[in-house]
Amino acid sequence: MAESSVVTDPGSTTTIPADEWVAFLAEFTRENRGAHAALELLGGEAGRQVATENRPFDGISADVKHGESSVWIAFGSTPDDHFTHEAHGVTAIRLRPATAAAGAAIQIETQDGVTTLLTLSRPADYALPPAADSGNDQ
Repeated sequence: MAESSVVTDPGSTTTIPADEWVAFLAEFTRENRGAHAALELLGGEAGRQVATENRPFDGISADVKHGESSVWIAFGSTPDDHFTHEAHGVTAIRLRPATAAAGAAIQIETQDGVTTLLTLSRPADYALPPAADSGNDQ
């Protein structure tokens, strides 16, 4: 069985306060949309399960209205390739920032003891080049 990639060095992560989840995840999406991603579920009855890997990251958002504490993670660049995962009963969200060698990671912990781990490639690894100026401005 492969080693878990859960971020365990507390010095390398930042815990995001619950009242900042919505704004933080919106900014995280803007900065990382299009990076290739993997999603693992760790703990609970499943033990360790890879939900998806090497799929374009489309976005992450939190639902905190009316006492909810859910996080939605979406993948895919076309409707046929779309995949969404929801984590219910979220108790903590942690960020491991991107480095020169690796993309960012988000660790989501839930009340039932399951950890959802989203790991991204570095956005530059899959960024589209700037659009060429074709001189056809109309």
